[in-house]
Amino acid sequence: MRQALVTGATGFIGSSLVKRLRREGHAVRALVLRGDTPDPDWDKDVEIVRGDVAASGDVSRAVAGVDAVFHLAAVVGDWGTETLFRRVTVEGTRNVLAAAAGASARVVLASSIVVYGDRLGRETCVEDTPHGRAYGPYSRAKQVQEILAQEWLERGADIRIVRPANVYGAGSRIWVDEVIRLLLKGAPTLVSGGVRDAGLVHVDNVVDILLRAASDLAPSGGVYNACDDLGISWQRYMGDLAAIASAARPRSAPSWLVWTAATMMEPLWRAAGARQRPPLTREAVHLISADIKTPAVKAHEDLGHRCLVDYTTAMAAIPDYAIRTGLLSRPGQSQAG
Repeated sequence: MRQALVTGATGFIGSSLVKRLRREGHAVRALVLRGDTPDPDWDKDVEIVRGDVAASGDVSRAVAGVDAVFHLAAVVGDWGTETLFRRVTVEGTRNVLAAAAGASARVVLASSIVVYGDRLGRETCVEDTPHGRAYGPYSRAKQVQEILAQEWLERGADIRIVRPANVYGAGSRIWVDEVIRLLLKGAPTLVSGGVRDAGLVHVDNVVDILLRAASDLAPSGGVYNACDDLGISWQRYMGDLAAIASAARPRSAPSWLVWTAATMMEPLWRAAGARQRPPLTREAVHLISADIKTPAVKAHEDLGHRCLVDYTTAMAAIPDYAIRTGLLSRPGQSQAG
C-alpha cells in the first residue's frame, strides 16, 4: 500500500488499525468527523481529512490518491433510529464504495457477525452462511452494507469483507467499559447462566485479519470471519471482569424473562422518542444468549492469520486501562463509588 485511508479512525478498531499501519511504515490518511479529537499519539505521519462518510464530497476528497480503503465508519450499538443507521452506515458505505471504485482503490469493509442474524446460536456460521433474520437496526444496516458491496463486486470493484465477532480488549466501550459499569451496579449481565460461547476476538487480532485481507493473499470478493475461537463463556468473561473491578459475581436472568422484557421495552422507548437505549434490546439479548460459533478458518488457512493476543494477556491489560481512563479509581473501586 502506498497510502491507506481509514474511515472510523478514531474508533476502537480504527485507532488500533492506524497504530499498526504506522508501525509497519504505511502512509496513513484518516477520515475524522469535524469536532472529533484525533488520537494524541498521531504525528505528522497521519494525514487528517475532516469530513463525514455520509457526505459524498468529503468521501471523494478522502479517497483521492489512496490505493487502499479500510472502511470502519458506522453507527455501532444496539439502539438508534433507522434513519441514523441508514444515513451513516448504509449511505456512508455507498459513498465509500463508489469513490473507491472511481479511484481504483481496494476496499476492506469491516462488517460484523451480526449479519448472520438469528442463525447465530442455531448453527455454525461459516462465511458462506446466508444472512439471517436481523433483530435490530445495527444488524440490518450491516446486512445492507454487504449487499452494496456485492453490487459493486459485480461491477468489477476490488472489495474484501471482514466480519468481526465481539471485539474486546482494553479500550472497548461496549464489552469492557459498559460491562464493568453494569457489574459495579449489581445489574444482571448474564442470560440463563451465561454458559454459552461469547464469540470473543481481541482488537489486535481483528486488525491483523483486516491487514491480511487487504493484501494479495485475499481475492476480491473474499469474506472472512474474525473470531478467536476461545471457547470462553459469557459467565467466565464477565466473571473475570467482575474480579478486576472487585464487583460481585455477575447475576443472571432467565432467557424467557429478558426476551419478553426486551420485546416490550423497545416499542415503548421508540414511541417515547427516547435517545438513550432501554435497559434491554433484542439485539443485545440475542448476542449475549446465543452460543456463538463463527470460526475464522478462512483467515487462518487462506490468509495465514495467527492469534497475536491471547485471552490471558488481553485480560491482564484491562486493570491498568481502567484506572488510567478513570473507569476505576483504583482496582475494584469506581469513580462514582
